[in-house]
Amino acid sequence: MPKENQKQRAYLNSLTSIIDQIFKQIIGFIVSPFLVKGLGSSIYGVYQIVLELSGYANLADAQSTQVLKWTLAKNREISSDEELRSEITTGLYIVFFILPIILVVGSVLSWFSPMIVKIDPEYEDLIRIASGIIIFSIIIEKFSNFFESILRGMNLGFKGLGIRAGLILLGGIGKIGVIQLGFGLIGLVILQVFLGIFTGIVFYLLVKKNIPWFGFGRTNKEKIFSYTKLSGWFMATKMAGMLLFHSEKILLGFFIGPKLVTVYVLTMFTTSALKGILDSVISGVIPGIGSFFGKGEFEKIQKSRLLINNMVWFIAFSCGTSILLFNNSFLELWVGKGNYAGSIENLLILLVAIQYVLFFTTGNFINVTLDLKTKVYLTGVAAGISIGMASLLVPKYEILGLCISILFGRSILSVGFPLILNRKMNLNTTYFIRKNELRALFFSLLGFVAVIILEDLIGVVSNWISLIICVITSTFISGVLFWFLALESQNRSLIKHQISRIKFLSVND
Repeated sequence: MPKENQKQRAYLNSLTSIIDQIFKQIIGFIVSPFLVKGLGSSIYGVYQIVLELSGYANLADAQSTQVLKWTLAKNREISSDEELRSEITTGLYIVFFILPIILVVGSVLSWFSPMIVKIDPEYEDLIRIASGIIIFSIIIEKFSNFFESILRGMNLGFKGLGIRAGLILLGGIGKIGVIQLGFGLIGLVILQVFLGIFTGIVFYLLVKKNIPWFGFGRTNKEKIFSYTKLSGWFMATKMAGMLLFHSEKILLGFFIGPKLVTVYVLTMFTTSALKGILDSVISGVIPGIGSFFGKGEFEKIQKSRLLINNMVWFIAFSCGTSILLFNNSFLELWVGKGNYAGSIENLLILLVAIQYVLFFTTGNFINVTLDLKTKVYLTGVAAGISIGMASLLVPKYEILGLCISILFGRSILSVGFPLILNRKMNLNTTYFIRKNELRALFFSLLGFVAVIILEDLIGVVSNWISLIICVITSTFISGVLFWFLALESQNRSLIKHQISRIKFLSVND
């Protein structure tokens, strides 16, 4: 097997994910006004809540695709083709085993969903039917996720360059068509089922084309049991993660109502785009780094983590300042007045996203070790604190109270995950944040506070051309300031050195 070009593959995987995210945000930008107008503010809020609520059916998912991805990432350079085929077969066994359980859990969630969503009684059957169809689409998606996890585990995610973007485009066109033809909420969720089937076929063909040894090998009870045990920990991680990362809209809908959910979702649109791009970079890089764990090359892992975190802070500050300055203007031009949550809420939503990306990075490094016990416990505690605080603060302070609850609860992961990773790499240290990261943190916080003060002086930009020029200018200036004032010289040199070794115009590894 030829030696992998880790940096080039990391670049290509990240590029693939970034293109997917850009398409996702562009399509969301185009499609969302059609959905809000076609469904109405209340039903659009219900649609968002139902999507999030139905995701809780994944609590019954044994996460075999995650086990498969990280197992392949860790062992792909030290295992034979037959051993890798055995891993695939074992993962598929677990997928088939768990599908009926997801169906049962999803059915229960669908039946009780109207009790969680504050909506008129006449829409109760509509919500139940929509939730049920979404559950079915989740089951279909398990197979596309299975094949995609094989690609990513083998550090070949870039082989799908442009494919996911094309599927997102197809889905966006379909959603507009469904709304324009008057099929409403039910039409939207049925569309997801068909998209899931088509996506599964596409990723199967991609795997078959790009992995010569792909097939199904022999497995045994011991290996299935081992996968089940690992799957149990990934499942527990998913449960805790669902509670921690997918409860905001449900909490807002339960305590306040679906209209505020619409305001929250629209206000966080730009921040979600930024978060998605950062997630894409991380998701593209870490499967390649997984082989370092398998070979015990911990020094390379530390260097990679430092590089990733510095890049996260740089991108987050450069783009985050523009979000704080011009999000209100963007929303007024996009969907009209009355959909902006406020300056402080906007800042807190941005901080929540940055906090997530940083511990998401560390959490993915921990996933590669396949030792998740402490991670699960910490995530569960963080979820309990966040939801407990939200139940007290959301009824009174609404979105502001929600963001404070999330930031406080998730701070446990910001501290705990780095300490777990240090232990996995046999580092006898008690720090959870490096000196250079403290410098970036304090510079960013001071800059963000200054920016929200400046927002009131700038006011609302009145047209798209002016807004685009303002956003590009502020992003560039913020990036330059952060590069020279927040990053230490050795970190700038590290970033420049790594970037110089990437062939940006080449799509080959």
